[in-house]
Order: sequence, then structure tokens, then C-alpha cells
Amino acid sequence: MSNWYEKINLKTAHILEQIKAHSFIQELMAGTLPKDIFYFYINQDAIYLSEYKKILAQIGIKCLDENDTQFFLNAATGIINVENALHQNFLNQKTITNEASITCELYISYLSRMAHTKSLEEGLAAVLPCFTIYQQIGDYILANQTNKNNNPYQDWINTYGGEAFANSVKSAIEITNKHTIKASHESINNMNKAFEKASKLEWMFWDSAYNKESWKI
Repeated sequence: MSNWYEKINLKTAHILEQIKAHSFIQELMAGTLPKDIFYFYINQDAIYLSEYKKILAQIGIKCLDENDTQFFLNAATGIINVENALHQNFLNQKTITNEASITCELYISYLSRMAHTKSLEEGLAAVLPCFTIYQQIGDYILANQTNKNNNPYQDWINTYGGEAFANSVKSAIEITNKHTIKASHESINNMNKAFEKASKLEWMFWDSAYNKESWKI
């Protein structure tokens, strides 16, 4: 099933549309998102990425093709370094926390479980939305915003709407598609479930940031 991603992307298109319509994304695009909400998001994203790079490395270790392994190891360092630079830029001298929000903890735990206890195919499907959805959101904002010269969050927008990130996303999709060619029907179903659940967690991550989610007890 070499066009697996195209099919699952269509199947989960409603989730992407809900992400685009979320107040966090709309206000980010308009440049009106309250700074305290954006800082909360960047702080939680930094916590998430500190674990996500380890998860990508684990996926790479499980790959049999050395080129695939190298891609994920590079992704765990190169892409994350770019994002870390953004975090330092936006969080510089801001009060930060090392405690993950409920949703951040849930997302990290889910991806870690998929990478460490499930098949490589399921792990690939689970980590893919963090690549694809961010590119789609970055491209969506760049195509629809009218304030590129005065949006306080333009550096963030440009990172995910840029060519370098698009190339990484393309490679991640190609590797995942390759692993579906000989996959069983059961494996494909499990991949579909993993991609859909991770996509929902992407929406939940932005929603939790917008509401500055806190532990209830």
C-alpha cells in the first residue's frame, strides 16, 4: 500500500480542519494570540520535544535500512535544534516550568509506548503527524495571513512553513509508505489507528495550551 499516507491523510482531514479552525491557530495567524498563551505553548513544546527526539531515535534504531535510521537520527538532532533555537528566542528570560501538562504527558507517553512496545510500522505512523500536521499548519498560515511583516510569531510560522522542514516531512512520509507495501491488513489497521490518535493528540496539545491546562489536583 504505497499510497497509505495519502489515504490516511484524507481519512483524518476533519481533524486537520478542526486544528486550522482552532482559536489558537487563528489568533496565531492574526498575531493576536495572547503572549502568555504562546509562552505556555512554547514551554510545553520544549518539554515535549525533549522526549520526542528520544522517540525518533528509538524509531531510527528499529529501522533495518541504514538510510532510514540516519534520517530519524538526524531528525532527532537537526530539526529539534532548529526548534530549540525558537524556544530560546521566545522563552528567553521568561519564567518556565519543567512540569508537563496533562496533555503533554499523555502525548509523550503514548508515542513512547508506540515506539518501544509496538511494531516499527505502528511507531512510524504514530510519530508522523508531528511532521505532517505542523507542515500543513505552517503552509496554511503562510498562504492565508496578511501580516507577514508585523506578526510577532512570524519566526515560528516560517520554521514550519519553510522548505527545509518540508523536505524532512517528505522523507518521513516516504519511509512510512515504504513500510506499508508488505504490511498485513492488521498492521495497516493498527497504523491507521495510531496516526488518527496522534492527530487527535495534536489538536489536544494546541487546545490545552490555549486553555493553559493545569493539573486539577
